[in-house]
Amino acid sequence: MSKKRVQEDSDSDIDLSSTDEELEQPQIQTNDEEPEIVDVDFDFFDFNPEIDFHSVKNFIRQLFGDDNVDIELSALTDLLLEKGHVGTTVKTDGKGGDPFSILSVLNLTKNLKQTAVSKLVDYILAKTSKSTEFNIMLRQLLKQNSKYKTGLIFSERLINMPVETVPPMYKMLLEEMEKSEDSHEEYELDYLIVVSKVYQLVASEADKLLDDSNKRKKTKTADSSKKEMDYFHYEDTVLEKNSTNYGYFNYNRKVQESDARRVFTDYGIEPKMSLILLTKAQLSKAIVEMEQQFPPF
Repeated sequence: MSKKRVQEDSDSDIDLSSTDEELEQPQIQTNDEEPEIVDVDFDFFDFNPEIDFHSVKNFIRQLFGDDNVDIELSALTDLLLEKGHVGTTVKTDGKGGDPFSILSVLNLTKNLKQTAVSKLVDYILAKTSKSTEFNIMLRQLLKQNSKYKTGLIFSERLINMPVETVPPMYKMLLEEMEKSEDSHEEYELDYLIVVSKVYQLVASEADKLLDDSNKRKKTKTADSSKKEMDYFHYEDTVLEKNSTNYGYFNYNRKVQESDARRVFTDYGIEPKMSLILLTKAQLSKAIVEMEQQFPPF
């Protein structure tokens, strides 16, 4: 998994360059040109507390979206970076470089007395309060003295990281959990919660303001109000398929309007939180399907 082929697509046949001289005489691209080849070596490393703290903290911040202010980011990062903790980072500049992806798991049941974990559990339960069946199940799993052990998976990456790097990370995570010296106490988990993000395409508020006549409102096509959902993490489709339960939830806070996220589209982007609940056996099955659906380069 050491090379990635990248082909720059353009809506125009004109090669727009950065110099004024070349802009005055646009060059026409031919279809015979070879696609650009970019070599990228993705290396997998254990978490490194001396180097990875700020990057891991930023990934957790990114994972919880606009609600990150309700999460004790530093305390959770410290827990993930404890000596002997399982997890993987993906880097391109060696062990001392900044991670492009992270994947780890935190035993919620064992750490419920930790303030950061307790607040995180309360946040998840509040988030799912309107999904009755899901919420009841989570309350049973996450209560004090529950007979079940539940972990939370932290999986986040830079937006342009290929999904093909994800299946090996999940496979290594399960192997580390089984081989860890603390495997019985820390990683014999019955259930796992995956926190992720999806986004919904919503009609532009600017367009709604322009549509100020009743006549135009009546003649609007059905497609103009159609809501579509898409994934930031494509592996979530496989996880959802194999899950016990999952759901999408609005963020408590809205820092940025949907219209501000519009890029080359008639729709705004409204991010939502995704929570996926799996047994350990379901996760193992999902990883096999991930490897088939997103094979190495």
